[in-house]
Amino acid sequence: MKPNKTSVEFRFRHPAVAAKKPPSRAMTEALQRLSEAEEMRQFTAKAESQNRTVVVEVFHSAEDGHPLLIHTAAVSRKRA
Repeated sequence: MKPNKTSVEFRFRHPAVAAKKPPSRAMTEALQRLSEAEEMRQFTAKAESQNRTVVVEVFHSAEDGHPLLIHTAAVSRKRA
């Protein structure tokens, strides 16, 4: 999902054995705030200048599906 006009994309990674649920409203809002945080501005600006997309991936546990890790990366727009 694209949060706004900036090139930040959210991806949710679930193990094959875990039930896939859509993210809660609170999770979506938290990720939106993360993508707009002061700490992310330089990273996002650099990605934009290189015609790249910032991807925020949320990895979920196989056991109960709760989020374990949030990973950020800048990827080429072809792969995003």
